Amino acid sequence: MKLTKKLESEILKTYNSYWDNYLEGDVEAMHPLLADEYTQVGSAAGEVFSNKKDAVQFLYDTINQVAGKLEMRNRIITVEQQENGMLIHELCDLYALANDHWIFYSSFRASTFMQQKKTGWKITHQHTSFPDTKAEDGQNIAIDKIAEENQQLREAVKRRTVELEQKNRELQIESALEKVRAEAMGMKKPDDILEICKVMFTELQLLGFSELRNTLINFWDDDSSLLIDYDYSNDTGGNKAKLSYSSHPVFEQFQKKIKNSEDAFAELVVTKDDLESWKQRRRDSGEYEDPRLNNIPALYYYFYSIGVGAIGISTFTTITEEKLNVLKRFRNVFDFAYRRYADVAQAEAQAKEAQIELSLERVRARTMAMQKSDELPDAANILFQQVQALGMPAWSAGYCIWDEEKTGITLWMSSEGVMQPSFHAPLTKDPSFIHMREAYERGESFFMEEVGGQALVTHYQYMRTLPVVGEILDSIIAAGHPLPVFQIFHLAFFSQGFLLFITYEPVPEAHDIFKRFAKVFDQTYTRFLDLQKAEAQARE
Repeated sequence: MKLTKKLESEILKTYNSYWDNYLEGDVEAMHPLLADEYTQVGSAAGEVFSNKKDAVQFLYDTINQVAGKLEMRNRIITVEQQENGMLIHELCDLYALANDHWIFYSSFRASTFMQQKKTGWKITHQHTSFPDTKAEDGQNIAIDKIAEENQQLREAVKRRTVELEQKNRELQIESALEKVRAEAMGMKKPDDILEICKVMFTELQLLGFSELRNTLINFWDDDSSLLIDYDYSNDTGGNKAKLSYSSHPVFEQFQKKIKNSEDAFAELVVTKDDLESWKQRRRDSGEYEDPRLNNIPALYYYFYSIGVGAIGISTFTTITEEKLNVLKRFRNVFDFAYRRYADVAQAEAQAKEAQIELSLERVRARTMAMQKSDELPDAANILFQQVQALGMPAWSAGYCIWDEEKTGITLWMSSEGVMQPSFHAPLTKDPSFIHMREAYERGESFFMEEVGGQALVTHYQYMRTLPVVGEILDSIIAAGHPLPVFQIFHLAFFSQGFLLFITYEPVPEAHDIFKRFAKVFDQTYTRFLDLQKAEAQARE
């Protein structure tokens, strides 16, 4: 078969029809122009097809990307006769439509092999590509330019990797801070600060603080020179303690430093020489034993001030500047957490005050309602109930009235909520009673004494020798309440005697409340004396 002008025109008609339909996006019209054995090698990496079905499916999937958006300009087409078909070469410029303007996209090459079939000329194979624009005249591959661009690419990838790592780190930090914020929003009571310490510990570990020992949040109580310390670690759990500013020379200097620091930051290093005394300070302050403090070269504390206290960490080694900055951001977030803490504490204090006032009013109301002097025991029972309602671990509470010489007292006591008969006790024989009288003679308004062990056994042996008391103690034991092995006497004095509260454990926060009950009872007892006087006058 000889390539004639007529034959070339016929071949190019099929060829041009293929590209016209391609640029218009008409795959249905392109489909019949391809031979059944059609294969293709395209310009894209995945555009290699060994059968017509896959090639046509690819056209259907991607034709919307080019339809009406590409033009082939400056086309140079040649037809070359082969042994069993015709090979068409084309070189052209591709233009793309961008923002309503046609712009040059790239040079384009296509090699198309066609064969004559029963139904006319068909395309059996096609290869398309974009020339290497880096290569200059006389070059096959632009090696130097490729190497240079590869180097630039590696540097760009490296910069991008650093940027992504920084962004990822920033996202991790923000996520950690957000968890602290969320925990602060969920606070219900002041001691929930421990939960914030726990969240901080977990998040700082996830952020790479491998040297972390614990997280700490402190509040200063300058009136009593005490530091209220909250701390948490996975090894020791959450803990709260009250630490004296002067409990250790290093600790005292550290408190002064952070309070006076211009940048609100202070670092404390407990060296090996100070570690033993530091551990003893912890024991003396009632803090938990931490075996991790054994056999370490030093202990490091890093704190940022929060105005009324400080937030920080302790570590077994020094930390980097970057970690210090992270810790500072936790401080900034905690500024909100503390405001939440203060709001909760204030609300709790107001609720507690309202509860105290209600308890005082109930005692006052019961007293004012008395019509006879023998109703005083019932008032003592109300006192016990209200003390327990305030959450104080009292096992006994009542009124103790001086005798005329103040060498003895008459007691109206409620024990475990059961009103006991009144009884008289001298203040000259039992050590505890002697100490009570001595506190009054010193002019104290409040007195407390802890008694346990053999001293408490001896005290109850003495109490059994008093009239009525033995029966009272037997009834208490019979009701399933064994006598305590340790107890604390709390005395709140008033003009005619004192209120006596006996608890199993210290309740320092209740001392002021006991005093307030004593003040109310001063009114109570005045009312009682008035009733006694009225009764005596009525009998007369």
